[in-house]
Parts: sequence; structure tokens; C-alpha cells
Amino acid sequence: MAKPASKATDAMPTFQVAHLQRDGRDIIIVPVDRAFGKRSPAEQARIQEAFQRSALAAEMPGVVVPVWEDAAGRMAFRAPPPWHEFLKSIDMVYVATALNRTLSLESP
Repeated sequence: MAKPASKATDAMPTFQVAHLQRDGRDIIIVPVDRAFGKRSPAEQARIQEAFQRSALAAEMPGVVVPVWEDAAGRMAFRAPPPWHEFLKSIDMVYVATALNRTLSLESP
């Protein structure tokens, strides 16, 4: 689930994402490798911004939220505070069942 689903013909890695709407707001949940959690906050922000640019280019509305499995096996995420309550109520199994779109990552 955390690996990019890239095709040999694609120049950019492609990720399966869950594009959801909750309380009238769009969210794009991107499962990433657990190594994402070990990156510096600046590096995480840079990658998240690259996903956000890619979503805008793909005309996919919403805030991009990377999610990953932490060392304890729980879902970790990087999201604005208004999304924390919702994200704390779901897990990686929920995310896996909600995958419904693909997003090609532009260079970070």
C-alpha cells in the first residue's frame, strides 16, 4: 500500500489515493511508505506540497494528507488541525478500502 504504483511508461510515480468528501470539504489521503515519518518536518512538508501541486494540476480538489504506519503499527498523518479528529477516527485498513483515484507525483 505504501509503494508507488508506477507504470513503465510514466515519468512520474503514481500513487493510489482516497479522494473523499467530509462535511462538505475534500481531502486527498495519500498512503506513503513508513520511512516518510522518519524524514525531517521540512522534507515532509516539501513532499506534501509536491502532492498538493500534483492534485491541483490533476484538477483534484482538496487538502492532501500523507498517511503512514508508525513504528507501533498505528496510522500517522500530516494534516491541518481541522482534519485531526476525522483522521484519528480511521486507520490504514479504512484508507486501503477507500482508495479510489490515482495521483502522479510531480518532482518535489
